[in-house]
Amino acid sequence: MQPQEDHAYFQAIEEIFIRLRGAPLLLSPEDWRVASRWHQEGVPLDLVGRVLEEVFAKRKERGTKGRINSLRYCAPAVEAAWADLREMTAPGERGEAAPLDIPSRLRSLAAALPASVPPGYREKVLALQGDAPAVEAALSALDRELLAAMASSLDPDLREEVDTAVEKTLAALRSRLPADELERSRERLTHQVLRQRLALPVLSLFSPEAGI
Repeated sequence: MQPQEDHAYFQAIEEIFIRLRGAPLLLSPEDWRVASRWHQEGVPLDLVGRVLEEVFAKRKERGTKGRINSLRYCAPAVEAAWADLREMTAPGERGEAAPLDIPSRLRSLAAALPASVPPGYREKVLALQGDAPAVEAALSALDRELLAAMASSLDPDLREEVDTAVEKTLAALRSRLPADELERSRERLTHQVLRQRLALPVLSLFSPEAGI
């Protein structure tokens, strides 16, 4: 397994989870291990996304108060759905996974970029070439570049809104995390809030916006 692909898979799951939760959150190392195990076992990202949506919807229907704070809360449902899917597929029919349609996914990512993105980024996404690991690495670098560009151009009101949301989340974590880890978490939380406020997809072949 390519570490870059593993990270992209986790990042896509984190994006889905945060969107459904409706508030920024730092997923834990234990959550990372859960997602990494799913990737190693070949759990399709579309199955993970569908089950997460079902878990959140059922919780809302029950009127349960509070937010889900861990991916592990959803793990039993995801793993049960994956077991059901494997049981329905005869061993002789499984075969190998179809190769990624990289050009199609790049077109979907470019189309998902909002109008507020600076000129040229859609073209940069569409111009990427190579195999999946090479394109994924290039997308990761482009994603960081785009987030930095968008952060530097925020108007004062939106910047204050983003900073307030990040500080609120960090305040809730101060009793559980050391100071140096909190500071390392600040950038990740800022990126989460920016994505929410600006409707920015994660630039990854594994992103939901890539057509998984």
